[in-house]
Amino acid sequence: MSSIRIAVLGSGDATPILDDAAAPVPLQMSGIDTTLLPVPEATFPLTPDDRLICEQAYLAAGIEAANAGADAVYINTVGDYGLSALNQVLSIPVMGAGSGALQYALTFASRFSIVTLWPPAMRFIYDAMLADSKLTQYCDEIVHLSDDTLLATSSGPLEAMATVQACGITTLDKITAAIQRVNARHPDSAVVLGCTCMYPIAPRLRERDLSVIEPMGAGYRRLADAIRH
Repeated sequence: MSSIRIAVLGSGDATPILDDAAAPVPLQMSGIDTTLLPVPEATFPLTPDDRLICEQAYLAAGIEAANAGADAVYINTVGDYGLSALNQVLSIPVMGAGSGALQYALTFASRFSIVTLWPPAMRFIYDAMLADSKLTQYCDEIVHLSDDTLLATSSGPLEAMATVQACGITTLDKITAAIQRVNARHPDSAVVLGCTCMYPIAPRLRERDLSVIEPMGAGYRRLADAIRH
């Protein structure tokens, strides 16, 4: 039996996608032919208008991937840009890291909270994703690990992603403390990390006996399981 071909839109962080780029560890699954595809017209979504640009860019990239023969399309960002539109125009399965991870959380918890690298000014991304996926009612809390000064310079978001992916101990301690406070406030709530770029942090948190859902891998596994069944 041939491998399932899943087109992954975006690297999930600030890493450029080069020819024959290896998939990040959360996307490496047996029996799955994973192809990373750039989304060249996308921009970093600092504003709602930027988010609309991303919607159109991911829509175009997803249609192109389907036309090239993909069996499924994965939107490798918690923002799920273009997900609703792609589900309307494509006959193949499409899933986003955001709603896919949250749906996975709801298979073993009745509610969830999101702990994200991004500041309150970017809350609109989560609000839109939750509304589009009809999951708003299950969200206990969204915790922002940075403040809006992160967006003061054009390099701020890229530097933030690099810091998180380098697993700097200060950042790790801050995330740990935030998750512990969420667990105390909402003991029955699953904790979902709020950016695909946070995937290197997940194993470090589990080493500290913290249960977290890493969205890049969780959403991808949910898509793969849906195709296989």
